[in-house]
Amino acid sequence: MKKRIYSFLYLLSFTFYLSQGFAQPVVSPNVKCVSVAANGDVTLTWATPANTGTFVDYKIYSSPNTPTAFAPVGTVTVFAQNIFIYTGAGANTKRVYYLVQTEYSNPSGISAPADTFSTIFLKVTDPFSTGNATLNWNKISFHTITTSSGWYKIYRQYPIGIWTLHDSTQSISYTDKFHLCNDTISYRIEIDDKSGCSSVSNVAGKTLKDNSPPTLAPIDTVSVDTSVIPNRATISWDQSPSPDADSVVIYKYSGSSWFPIDTVPVLPAYYTYTLSTAGNNSEIYSIAFLDSCRNISPIGDEHQTIYLSASFDPCAGTASLVWNQYINMVPSVNQYEVLVSVNGGAFNVIATTSGITYTDTGLVIGTSYCYIIRATNNGSKTSSSNKTCFTPNVANPPAFTYNRFATVTSDKSIVVTGYVDTAPSITHFRIERAAGSSGVFFMLVDNIPKPPGNAISYTDNKVNTQSESYSYKWEAMNSCSKALMTSNHGTSIFLKASNAPDVDIALSWNDYGDWLGGVDHYEIYRAVDGVWDASPIASVPYTASGGTYTDDVALFCTNRGIFSYYVIAIEGNGNPYAFKDSSKSNVATVNEYPKIYMPNTFTPNGDGHNDIFIPVICFINPSQYSFRIYDNTGTPVIISDNPAIGWDGKKRGHNCPEGVYMYVINCIASNGDNSQVSGTVSLIR
Repeated sequence: MKKRIYSFLYLLSFTFYLSQGFAQPVVSPNVKCVSVAANGDVTLTWATPANTGTFVDYKIYSSPNTPTAFAPVGTVTVFAQNIFIYTGAGANTKRVYYLVQTEYSNPSGISAPADTFSTIFLKVTDPFSTGNATLNWNKISFHTITTSSGWYKIYRQYPIGIWTLHDSTQSISYTDKFHLCNDTISYRIEIDDKSGCSSVSNVAGKTLKDNSPPTLAPIDTVSVDTSVIPNRATISWDQSPSPDADSVVIYKYSGSSWFPIDTVPVLPAYYTYTLSTAGNNSEIYSIAFLDSCRNISPIGDEHQTIYLSASFDPCAGTASLVWNQYINMVPSVNQYEVLVSVNGGAFNVIATTSGITYTDTGLVIGTSYCYIIRATNNGSKTSSSNKTCFTPNVANPPAFTYNRFATVTSDKSIVVTGYVDTAPSITHFRIERAAGSSGVFFMLVDNIPKPPGNAISYTDNKVNTQSESYSYKWEAMNSCSKALMTSNHGTSIFLKASNAPDVDIALSWNDYGDWLGGVDHYEIYRAVDGVWDASPIASVPYTASGGTYTDDVALFCTNRGIFSYYVIAIEGNGNPYAFKDSSKSNVATVNEYPKIYMPNTFTPNGDGHNDIFIPVICFINPSQYSFRIYDNTGTPVIISDNPAIGWDGKKRGHNCPEGVYMYVINCIASNGDNSQVSGTVSLIR
């Protein structure tokens, strides 16, 4: 039909053109933009044609709904005017088509229209009642407008009165994921042209209502939180693919029915039921999803917590564990891990099984055991049971077995002192030792009879305190030679001393462990040439990473240079048994080598400056010292065995001539080594 209209108008224009003697026509303009106002009025914008010689006017034709019945709606008589506003077009309710032709004179004629144009008519629907808007619209021309940007801007009005640029597309359809439960939203479409104008659609609105329930996502796992008492069930779930699903309804099965117990946000996809009794029995849970419009999904598959029970056989030293199966894990459960914690330590896997029973063996009287069962499906998902704990007991177990201290008493001995309960169930105590401060690989040292009181002590004479530290522990034993209680470790202090640059001595030691009151500080004691200071020379705070100290011994230059040290650890406050003990390290000794400083020139002219040539000497044995000066003939000038006497430049009371003289010093180091220093000195008067 459109082609027939073009042909008719073109034939009419061409016939008129021929009747006037083949005059040059003025072409019809190309419409660039068609814009619809809020009241339905339409503004046409076109590009002005090039030829203006015989222009009469532009004729505008309009046809509502279909491009078949065009009627004139206005003229523009100014050639340079490129805008026409058609009031009352009603383009806010329907699509309106337009033709623009140019009439010219001399000779008279009407040019064929460049194309058929129409308003952009926007429709908004919600075809699936999901609360999402689907937008569809048309182009303004059946042909490509080369100057068009090609991008449709989508403006959205929500709430009423607030317009925002929401998105853009090169298509003529769009689905807005903006979700509404029951509200009205409006849109308009705009597309820009490089000429500077824009085509604007009608404003189309829609009341969107979501009646569709969200898609159900399954429970990931139901597990038991054993970090709280009583143990509580926890439920985790996958995310619903429905973007508006914002809440999860938690259901618990009781009797023969499901009961909702809570409604929570979908994130963090995890829920703990505070009224759970999963520590006493197995519980069954399921979930459903709610969307923002309060549509609810069906209830999902049930998941059941694992309930673990345990019984102890004191004669066999075994624990029998029984639990229920976990159902509906995806993928299915393929094994159960048995985890145990000993004396409150970390849980470790001790076995795996595909069944629902397990027997743990080798349990020790007086030791606390806690068990958890963990269902797995090759590691991608897990579900843990409740925690069940017990301590295999005997009559009157000991209340305490405490290692007070381990202290070094010589190079070959350490005294270990404990504070123990002498309950009737105890027959003796065992002391064990591990080399080093790490406290591993303990070996039996001796068995000690139960003392009459709470104090127990042992001297270990099979150690070398000059090579390493040692860790000790006490074990309270029963008549079956089973340990009822093990003490804390007592770790001796191993002190190391070494020469440092200048006249410093570097000390380092490991921390003492493990007092209940902790280490408060360390005191350092020093002996110079075998004479010990009555008080500590320094106090070093505890840092938990061992101790270090640097001792500047320059003040002891005139001594022989034998320096010995030991460190005493002082326990801090807070020991529950009210002890405040100490522990002494080994004695570490360092020998400083002689340090001799010799001038190379002296001026014995009686001016009181540099008149005596004398060595500056540190750390020698003065009883084995020799200082000699020789002239250039090798004849001794002076011989001295007193480090405090130098050379005044004379020989037998007479001034020696200026020149270079040789000196030789012999002495004995603090460790007994011979030391000799020789050189020359210049005498200048």
